[in-house]
Amino acid sequence: MSLDLSSSFHQFRISMAGSGKSGVYAFDNFALDVDKLMLYRDGEEILIAAKVAKTLAVLVERSGTIIPKEELIDLVWDDAIVEESNLTQYLYLLRKTLGSMPDDRPYIETFRRRGYRFNGEVREVEAQAPGLQPLGSESVVNFGGVERDGNVLRVVDWKPQTSDLETGVVELTRSPVESRFWPRLVIAVFAIVIIGVGSIIFFWPRLMPMATGAESKRERDVVRLTNGGFPMGATISPDGNYFVYHEADGDTFRLFLQQTGQASRLELAASSDKVYHAKTFSPDGQFIYCVAYDKSARSTNLYRIPTLGGALTKVLNDVNGIVSFSPDGKELVFRRMSGSTSMLIIADNDGRSERVLLQRQATKVLAPAAAWSPAGDDIIFAEQDFYDGSKIPRYLFFTVKVATGQVAQLSKEKWDNVLEAIWMPDGKGFVAVATRENDAYSTRRDQIYYISYPGGISQRITTEGNRHEPESLGVTKNGSILAVPANRSSQIWSMNANGDASSAIQLTRGLADGRSGLGLLPDGRIAFVARTADEIGIFVAGSAAGTEARQLATGFPFLEELRTDPGGKFLIFSTVKGENHHLFRMDIETGEVKQVTQGEGNEIDSTISPDSTTIVAETAILGSNVAQSYLMKIPSSGGAAVKLATASCETPTYSPDGSLISCVRISKPEIVIATASDGAELERYPLPTFATSNFGIGWTRDGSGLIYIGSEKGVSNLWVQARDGSKPRPLTNFSSGVIHRYAFSPDGERLLVARGYPIQDVVLISNFR
Repeated sequence: MSLDLSSSFHQFRISMAGSGKSGVYAFDNFALDVDKLMLYRDGEEILIAAKVAKTLAVLVERSGTIIPKEELIDLVWDDAIVEESNLTQYLYLLRKTLGSMPDDRPYIETFRRRGYRFNGEVREVEAQAPGLQPLGSESVVNFGGVERDGNVLRVVDWKPQTSDLETGVVELTRSPVESRFWPRLVIAVFAIVIIGVGSIIFFWPRLMPMATGAESKRERDVVRLTNGGFPMGATISPDGNYFVYHEADGDTFRLFLQQTGQASRLELAASSDKVYHAKTFSPDGQFIYCVAYDKSARSTNLYRIPTLGGALTKVLNDVNGIVSFSPDGKELVFRRMSGSTSMLIIADNDGRSERVLLQRQATKVLAPAAAWSPAGDDIIFAEQDFYDGSKIPRYLFFTVKVATGQVAQLSKEKWDNVLEAIWMPDGKGFVAVATRENDAYSTRRDQIYYISYPGGISQRITTEGNRHEPESLGVTKNGSILAVPANRSSQIWSMNANGDASSAIQLTRGLADGRSGLGLLPDGRIAFVARTADEIGIFVAGSAAGTEARQLATGFPFLEELRTDPGGKFLIFSTVKGENHHLFRMDIETGEVKQVTQGEGNEIDSTISPDSTTIVAETAILGSNVAQSYLMKIPSSGGAAVKLATASCETPTYSPDGSLISCVRISKPEIVIATASDGAELERYPLPTFATSNFGIGWTRDGSGLIYIGSEKGVSNLWVQARDGSKPRPLTNFSSGVIHRYAFSPDGERLLVARGYPIQDVVLISNFR
């Protein structure tokens, strides 16, 4: 473990003669000292983590060569076993730091399924890196960190820097005139070092909490606690010895207890009548409290079960969020919803008595998470105000005094959602599963944050690119955090149009290929959406397996619902501009992007007419806490929109001949067939409960049937609903996996599916501060 003082403790910086010559590589206006792992731009040091610099060093030293991903990981981490997401994050940080080359090419280029290449023109220089002088001249060395070994502390990671008088650096220089004083200066330097180390030893307990992710040399530890399955609603006991979660097995929900670090698990309960949600250990670790929806009673209640097994008994009715205990474990706090009123309730741990701590009416809504502070005086909660003057309501964090009910705003930082919150044991902050303002429609949604108290300053802990299961969070007494990163893998497969799974051939091997959009062009090429680190791009590839994909666009933090022009000239997709989603058109050959819609609502789902001239899109407007949606028709090149008669119908799809439109009415739920000219409704079909409606309702080639994705016991297939009203039948026969998107070739011979598997495991995060 080490403590990096480079950015905050300038009093520990000293000047001394530079060390020997280092290997330095230069490219454009950058220079990289590979020995000291330091990066400079125009002579100024750029502060990046050592492992990020090492990643760059490996790429630079083999400039022009494609390095396979596995080999790059081995070279950076010296054959240690690490998560692949670490490399993805480091490459993302490097791309952000370096920007583009003078000719607009990326410094670090990704070759799908092959690896990464550094494109810069690299030259090895004899002199020191910018900001460093030859031996014997003045240079500033950064007292980079201190490592602890028992009661011994030693200096590590000395880093040369340019001198900066504003930082209060103590400069000790050597000149020919003053050379006779050099021994005295060496003694002075040595004395300063000894004083610095002694001070660190003395103030060690105070300094440790200040070592945040940006300042600490130690790497965050992430340990996976489960392997496979689909854990939900997970949390961990205060001593960290056990964690609990549930899984769905068809209509049955099973509650499991597992010992940390062990593979075996104990089934505590199983029910087909209860849907389990968030869980909390009692402070003494003796009981597990579980919120569950009772299907027969149609209510969400709180249940309790002994940690090592026993009867599941009801404690409280109408509990609509995670419960949090007082420090002594005698009381708990939770959210209760009653019509348009949301309340924070304090109750005894056995449910015998309860009282209302605070309540909000109508337009103000409390988040499902409330957390009792370790000191016992305050409870943290989040609140959303639909009439706060903003177009899109956000959440703010507040504290409420347990004794008086007095409320105080914690900070001005706004959040798109707040799903869970738990205090850290030292009471200096809490962690939350939340989404920062304007991140709801990005790859940064549902992350784990640390929010300081009482300052209210947030720090994002999770950066691996996953969303996090909204009802899973836990904190141990030593400050480790339990979380459940959630992802859905997706690769593109080609198969016979008859749906025979044995004919399926895998075409791509990315992590999220086609999940947010997939289409076929008239010439057989595939257009799809894929993800790289925190950015999403559009790719076009040939129809053969292993064909290199051409990237049309990137840099979008959020992009979805890709649609291909039947004529093969353009693509339509949705992304965020301002506060709303709008439709954009991209030329396939030139990559030119043009905004097509500019309405007041969110325009996400769309469909292109067979003659390529018209787009029908859904518009959703949020007003007065009530969402209104309708279909509109616009020219594919942009222009005035015409509202169709079909009311509250989503995910439209043109019929093969362009005369009809299918859409889904969620409120029923039902499939609606309407005329494409004015939206007059002609047919309705009930939507089965196993159908996935948010990807729309497609058509068979002859227009006689409707196609949708249906899931049974975690496996999805395509289903066909004949328009003669007969019973739906399966089109594909996959025995595993989940289908995200599908598309038929223009000739009707091939079927493409973007399919994969959910990736969701319980992890334990340590050393995040």
